[in-house]
Amino acid sequence: MYQVLNYDDKDTKRKKHQPTLMQIEFSTLKKIIFTFVIMSVLIAFVYFYNIPDPNMILIAGLVLCSAVFGYGGGITAGVIMLLYTLFFFSTEHSFIHFTEQNIQKVFVTIIGIVADLLLVCSLKREEIKAFKDVKFLTEKLQNENENLQIISMQDVLTGLQNRLALRRDYDSYKKRELTVMMLDLDNFKIINDTYGHAEGDKVLKKTGELLAKTFGKDYCYRYGGDEFLVLCPDLSESEFIEKLNDMMKSKPSFNINEISVNVEFSFGYVHDLVRDIEDLRQFFSLADQRMYAAKNAKQ
Repeated sequence: MYQVLNYDDKDTKRKKHQPTLMQIEFSTLKKIIFTFVIMSVLIAFVYFYNIPDPNMILIAGLVLCSAVFGYGGGITAGVIMLLYTLFFFSTEHSFIHFTEQNIQKVFVTIIGIVADLLLVCSLKREEIKAFKDVKFLTEKLQNENENLQIISMQDVLTGLQNRLALRRDYDSYKKRELTVMMLDLDNFKIINDTYGHAEGDKVLKKTGELLAKTFGKDYCYRYGGDEFLVLCPDLSESEFIEKLNDMMKSKPSFNINEISVNVEFSFGYVHDLVRDIEDLRQFFSLADQRMYAAKNAKQ
């Protein structure tokens, strides 16, 4: 039987967060490599085209790398930019000797680099943190929704599946050989009236455990009240009867208020090929009729 959590394929319907370029995370090595490539391209551009003030272009590269790669890219880009600035503005590209005007330009560049690291990289860090928080909360919400889906399709008392789960599973039984069995507890009202509803609930729970053990929990449903539904696909009629006989032989008595009470079942079943959902509904009705006929015959 298909183990789906809702009526739609959750793998295709679930909305996934698609990170933007600003939200993509890279390893530290990739950040350094990408930043080095970007800054090298910009430096090559300003060098070969003899840009008179390269810092205007390099600062754009610094901001871009900081915004995309955070501190890893920002620090790398800042170091590269500072080295090129020292090379470009130093006398005869010595990295050491500077005119008074050029030393001021170097200091302004350093201040710009530091300001970028403090502002842009900090914003990037907060953005990544917020994205992680949203992703965590979204995954948590999805897990809780899945758990609620599972809970909503389970009978709280017996742990078996309920009628909502049955409607979900209709399609999984189409075009299959299927045995449909309706089972009902005999004189259950007397048990409730004599021993109390709490003890009656224990009987229902034990009955659910017995059915799940015999036919498999995935194929057993609490249909309503003290009535249960069992669907056995791809099982011959003789194999189903053998399982049913084994269950009736191993059926335990129920201890109610330290009194051993034998609880009897009435059941009716239909075995045939299910062509469509309408067939399935007719099988439910026919199995139910046969169950009540068996109950009336006992009385």
